[in-house]
Amino acid sequence: MDTTSTPTANKSKLNVSLDLRIIVLVLLAVIVAMLFIWKPWASTPANARTVEVTGEAKLTDKPDEFVFYPSYQFKNTDKSAALAELTKKSDEVVAKLKALGVADSKIKTNSSGFDYRVYAEDSSNEATYTLQLTVTVGTTALTQKVQDYLVTTSPSGAVSPQASFSDSKRKNLESTARNLATKDARKKADQMAANLGFKVGKVKSVSDSQGFNTLPFAAGRGTSAAVADTKTESLTVQPGENDLDYSVTVEYFIH
Repeated sequence: MDTTSTPTANKSKLNVSLDLRIIVLVLLAVIVAMLFIWKPWASTPANARTVEVTGEAKLTDKPDEFVFYPSYQFKNTDKSAALAELTKKSDEVVAKLKALGVADSKIKTNSSGFDYRVYAEDSSNEATYTLQLTVTVGTTALTQKVQDYLVTTSPSGAVSPQASFSDSKRKNLESTARNLATKDARKKADQMAANLGFKVGKVKSVSDSQGFNTLPFAAGRGTSAAVADTKTESLTVQPGENDLDYSVTVEYFIH
């Protein structure tokens, strides 16, 4: 029997051999790509050393938003009459505020529309309704006008606007403060490295304070009138400048 390989058989063996080589090359390429992406040699050991620093920033700026919270009480044995007085007062105050220049969207009540449902009965059997307005003003000049007017409306308690920062200004200030705080954190880490003999590596974690550690503050103080025709005095609105503190805590790997 003739056992000599035919050309067709040799060609088949060559094709199989080439196919295996191609498969091996493809698999090797995939493995190399996976290693490059995962970089197992760069993984951080569980006992890696770290250092934690707190970067701080302090900004000083003037508030650009002032909020009033005047409230009024109406008592009457006739509930309908008390509610009518409340509605009349609300219409009167809101109309005057708009005339002074306060935007309609900046005047709010503590209930839906003019449907005031807060009701209670005291020992005299009088129905008590409470109207509270939230008035937001954007300039010091208009704030002064609003305060001068509100003290003539006989509100319950003093009229003192709370000064703070509008959302847009606060975001801009926070962005600036965050930039300064992160730079301060890195500067502190580098200083510690130079003094203690280690090198600062990559960041392990960051904890952002996410806002200024500052509460709203009173911008002025108004005295409410005891009766409508009594001469009233309204102190000058003087918000001044305010310090705003911001902090970022950063943990670095060290080696």
